[in-house]
Amino acid sequence: MPPMGFLAPGALVFFALIPLLLIAYLVRERPRSVIVSSVLGYRALRGLKAERPWGRPRLDWLFVIEVLILSLAVLAMAQPYVIHRHTPVAVVLDNSAAMQAGTPPGARLEAAKAALERAIPNQADVEVTLYVTAPQPRQIADGLSPAQARSAIARVRTVDAAQSTVAVGRMLRDIVAGHRFTQCFFATADPVSQPLPADLHVFKAGDPIPNYAIGSFAVGGAQFGSGALKARLTIANFSAQPQTLEVAISAEGKTLTRAQARVPAQEITGVEFPTLAPAQVYRADLTPADAFALDNVAWATPATGAQIQVLFVSPTPADAAGLGSLPQLSVRTMSPENYSPDAAHADLLIFEYGMPKELPAANALLIMPPGGDSVFGLRLVPGATTQITDWRSPDPLTDGVNFRLLPLRQPESFAVHPWMHSVVNSNLGSLILQGTHQGHRYVVLGFNPFPYLGRSNLPMSILTLNILGYLSNFGSEDAGYRTGEPWIVPAGVSAIITPSGTKIRVEPGTPFTRDTEQGVYELIGPGSQKRLRAVNLADLNQSNLENPPTIKLDIPADVQKAADFSERQTFTPYLLAAILLLAACEALFTYRRRRAYAQGLT
Repeated sequence: MPPMGFLAPGALVFFALIPLLLIAYLVRERPRSVIVSSVLGYRALRGLKAERPWGRPRLDWLFVIEVLILSLAVLAMAQPYVIHRHTPVAVVLDNSAAMQAGTPPGARLEAAKAALERAIPNQADVEVTLYVTAPQPRQIADGLSPAQARSAIARVRTVDAAQSTVAVGRMLRDIVAGHRFTQCFFATADPVSQPLPADLHVFKAGDPIPNYAIGSFAVGGAQFGSGALKARLTIANFSAQPQTLEVAISAEGKTLTRAQARVPAQEITGVEFPTLAPAQVYRADLTPADAFALDNVAWATPATGAQIQVLFVSPTPADAAGLGSLPQLSVRTMSPENYSPDAAHADLLIFEYGMPKELPAANALLIMPPGGDSVFGLRLVPGATTQITDWRSPDPLTDGVNFRLLPLRQPESFAVHPWMHSVVNSNLGSLILQGTHQGHRYVVLGFNPFPYLGRSNLPMSILTLNILGYLSNFGSEDAGYRTGEPWIVPAGVSAIITPSGTKIRVEPGTPFTRDTEQGVYELIGPGSQKRLRAVNLADLNQSNLENPPTIKLDIPADVQKAADFSERQTFTPYLLAAILLLAACEALFTYRRRRAYAQGLT
């Protein structure tokens, strides 16, 4: 039975008031009923209405209630309490992607679960708080009994994301040094720095095993204006012997190409595929197979998909006609009076001789815009003669362009801009401005490169292809997105479908944190438009199962724990509530007695 006591035991002397209540009850006048024939007679017998005190006691329910109220008031002043002793225990389970490894798959996770379930003490006063480490360390349950904790551990599943050794080490330090738990049990496949505090118990789940892995996987343009794409991968051999690794790239269920590479032990190498047929999604498979299947597969999507959606806003829509000859582009024209941000559903916006009324929520090209606007803040520099003086090189916009042969028709120059920098300069100012704002790319031209004439105007066509490739992210070397790393929901996206088929409602501009599955995510926009986004593990530190990174705790070995894990619970609030309830009963009892007496008189 838990220990009990009183915070103010001296208040118990007030129990001596109970006999006084009994005396006061006995000496008070006790009324009796007298039948009279008139009020005059009642007044004459007024002196006979009471009996003498100290007669035979006639106790009723009102007396019992008053005794209980007085007794409870005395106990409330004494402040009784009971001491509940408990043993708080922290349990930390590594649920990162590396725990999927082993033979059979997931053997590491099952070994970690079994170790933690055995370590939890079978005591009635044990309270377990359960943590996981990936994609970020966090608490998932608390106040669990040993049986509940074992059941919760059995339900934990791994995620396709790496754990941060720095974040895990910080969480363990806070648990051990925070004086909240008697001990902490941690199961992981990663090594933990020594020495360990006395209250931290680490269980090693799984031995080092050789592994082959795909790191980054990116698909970009071989050359804008052609239908070919190129792919680049990094592959790793985390084993003690050199190994010949083969990579196969497929799309729509068909193998497109293969390549082999001889990779030395504990080395990483790159593999390139210079020509790939256009597709929306590519899959890379690495062989031979090993004990960790997750990093033997990777996914990639071209930066803007197989087709780049272009919206050409112009009073002369015929200028966009030549763009239709480029295989990557799907061009739609619109007059300026019909343009609105809600109608601008495209990967790339082109404004000819005009300016949007608000900053476009997509990459955009502005051709000879009017100056003095409040959106971009462009200022024109007047002048009669404009000549190109210099340009930035190297730069993706100027690559391969012979500006001495570039024909300019009625060009205009711009003054220095607050957040856009000049790429091509004239004797008056900037002819081409380039900048990034709120995550979108913008290019401003002081001359008109359209209509696109191809080889008939080669210098201008090369510049046009460079600009379109830059604004569409074509040929980007970005290796895509990594599981467990949040990304901002793009504008116009209202829902995201995960690789497992779960549909999640989202708000544009907010972080998306549920990217813990490797595969292709579908971003749903207006009119059920879909954009695809590949998310991979792409973490070679997590794939190095022979020499994984060490979790550094930075915890003093002699850290002191809290000596007392007992909790004192007082009954005073419950006693006060009981007093109020009895007082209400007494008032009701008295009211009903008086009402009955008044009815008897009438």
